[in-house]
Amino acid sequence: MPSRILVPLIAALGLAGCATTLQDVNQGLSGLNNTLAAVSRAPSGTLPSRPVPIAPQMSAEQQASLLQALQGQQGDKRIASSLREASPTIKTVLEKRACNSSASTAVYTAPGRDFASLLPMSYTPYHNKAACLSVARIHGWKMQALNALSFEVVYLADDSGETIKMDHEVVKQPDGAWLFSR
Repeated sequence: MPSRILVPLIAALGLAGCATTLQDVNQGLSGLNNTLAAVSRAPSGTLPSRPVPIAPQMSAEQQASLLQALQGQQGDKRIASSLREASPTIKTVLEKRACNSSASTAVYTAPGRDFASLLPMSYTPYHNKAACLSVARIHGWKMQALNALSFEVVYLADDSGETIKMDHEVVKQPDGAWLFSR
């Protein structure tokens, strides 16, 4: 039915020499076609999802602060050895958590555990959520077992001065990966 109206309209515009108008109509129809195609590909009863908002990214200074905090002096050789192995995972997860992103940390969570809902930024009501928190300090390193390393992280909101302390623990899995249990 819409084609009965559109075809004569497009033909009339083309014959009248309105190339610009014809281009506008073509772009509008292209957008409509893309939207309809997305709806037809979506599972029954759902609409196409909206774009996911982009999480903030740590500044170079914040990344340097995180690396410095991870390289703190460790007198205990077991802690130092475990930290060397676990550092890549710890760095990745703390960076994501400081930037209020929990969706991509599930891959670093130990089986049967869920700590994604406890994001530090949720405890900073005066902080601008478009900016990451800084990792001011990592301390209190303890070997809870031969394969479990616990520590405390102090997150800092640079704009509001708010600080949040959170306890974390990584556990070495049978395959050698260090995953967060809290």
